[in-house]
Amino acid sequence: EELYNDFKEKDDHNSMNVIAEYLNDPAMARSRYEKTYKGLLRKVDNALTAPPPVNSPTLQFSGFPANMGEAGCKMTLESLGAIADFECAEDSDFPVLTGKVTFEDIESAKKAVAQYHGMDMGMGTSLELVSV
Repeated sequence: EELYNDFKEKDDHNSMNVIAEYLNDPAMARSRYEKTYKGLLRKVDNALTAPPPVNSPTLQFSGFPANMGEAGCKMTLESLGAIADFECAEDSDFPVLTGKVTFEDIESAKKAVAQYHGMDMGMGTSLELVSV
């Protein structure tokens, strides 16, 4: 959205249209615009896969395999920095862990999001770590 708005502020309607088409039908947009808008398509891909911003040391998480157990999940996150508070439970619908972790500093939370957000843990879903 931010990338699109940047082009909107510049009145760059061509780029806005390419972005909209790419979001609606990536394959068709690539076939049409790959040569002339390759850099723009790369920027869109980067924007779509960028980790969410981290505004606090507290993160909500989901997607760690349930067979890790609470201790394994906490140990994994502790490897990135000291933890002040940790809550964890098994999801009732899927065999994954969900919960909340508060690191002692925001830098550790940023490391956790950078390293784990979007990672495929082999359960058919990706890890999600979001700042709260």
